[in-house]
Amino acid sequence: MNHNGILLGKRYFLYSLAPLVEVEGWTFTIAPGFKMIAGGSANPLQTLISVYRENEKVAQLVLHHRRNDSDVTVQAVSSDLLLEIAPATRTVSVAEKQ
Repeated sequence: MNHNGILLGKRYFLYSLAPLVEVEGWTFTIAPGFKMIAGGSANPLQTLISVYRENEKVAQLVLHHRRNDSDVTVQAVSSDLLLEIAPATRTVSVAEKQ
């Protein structure tokens, strides 16, 4: 972004309804009925991950990238959602609570 706040370049988004999605080396398992949108951050060291049920955003996560590694930060999650993060295997699972 330049000093006027105008975005230079392109932003890439990944939109998926698939139950298994890989983003930046992390594997996301998404329950049926949910969709995921990844990307769109103006910061090249971050990837935004948003999870939706119908038209409602139910979770937002951020992948932080470093030289040889990355980690996931949860920014928001709905109380009726079960979110499991396993850093060792680089997996994230999203499901509804029973």
